[in-house]
Amino acid sequence: MSHLPLKVFAGAEALQHIREHGLHADDIEVVLGASGGPKWLVLAAMDRYLLREWFAQRSQPLHLLGTSAGAWRLSCFAQQDALAAHQRFLEAYVSQRYSAKPTPQEVATECRHILDLTLGEQGLAEILAHPFMRYHTLVTRCRGLTASDIHWLQTAGWLGAIGANLLSRKGMRPWVDRVLFHHPDKPPIDHFPHLPAQHVTLTADNLRPAILATGAIPLVIDGVRDIAGTPKGTYRDGGITDYQFDLPVLPNKGFVLYPHYFAQAPKGGWFDKKLRWRTASREYYRRTIIIAPSWEFAATLPGGRIPDLDDFYDFDYSQRRLRWEQVLAACEGLADALDHIHSQQRWAEIAEPLPW
Repeated sequence: MSHLPLKVFAGAEALQHIREHGLHADDIEVVLGASGGPKWLVLAAMDRYLLREWFAQRSQPLHLLGTSAGAWRLSCFAQQDALAAHQRFLEAYVSQRYSAKPTPQEVATECRHILDLTLGEQGLAEILAHPFMRYHTLVTRCRGLTASDIHWLQTAGWLGAIGANLLSRKGMRPWVDRVLFHHPDKPPIDHFPHLPAQHVTLTADNLRPAILATGAIPLVIDGVRDIAGTPKGTYRDGGITDYQFDLPVLPNKGFVLYPHYFAQAPKGGWFDKKLRWRTASREYYRRTIIIAPSWEFAATLPGGRIPDLDDFYDFDYSQRRLRWEQVLAACEGLADALDHIHSQQRWAEIAEPLPW
């Protein structure tokens, strides 16, 4: 595999560890899962590899921190039969279909259906009681106009938040609150820059609403109201505040594994995506290993790119499903490349410094 389709980037401390010791599954203490809608499909085969080969026999705690689609992926990791849960989620996700102009209520109904299939009858209980997986997710509590269900009012609220965010991420405080729903054990992060976070312990009453809320895209999917254990209000997509993470996730001993869909600097919040000057802090990533498809590989996928939310608007169900299945088949090669790097312990050879 002379031209690997994967890129491996490591922060300074992680890179030093890899060059001195290689990388082993037990070195990982946290797994991150980014927002991004259908972008996660390029990671599906790597997810299965990690579940089958890296974490199946684990006994030490492994923290899972995700937002939006990343949080839905990681909810599979924390079920007893993680591979079966992952397959249920994958099938339900690629099978979603809508009317020509779906309302937020229609999309929310389909999301509830996908989540029910993903969790099955015991998934919630299994996540809360898992012997070593520690599940956490971030959700946005909307304030002022962003909490409205009236389209033009909510739009006005988000325009205000976007404008404030241009000046500073702290500027969004009048519009949104960050909420960390965390496993009853101590979460893997306690300091939240830019926007403070309310900490809420996950329970049988709030786990499902929290997973639904972290994927509730503004203006597209109905928000989730009045989640147990939190202030009353409307809760929406965790990617608004934490799209690809600009957070000090810095475990004391182990490292952070971040299977990511882009081989570039992560963006903090949803509204930072097009702000070229705003990237995640290198300091926050000093103990993180990013594994991502190369841009050369992404260019070989249908349309020359990885899937994204535009697919829902650009293609009908049959076209979209065909493209996504082609992507899933092609991305089996990413799992093969990861297995090659790991089984041959080529980490020190392949790993590069952070690209920003």
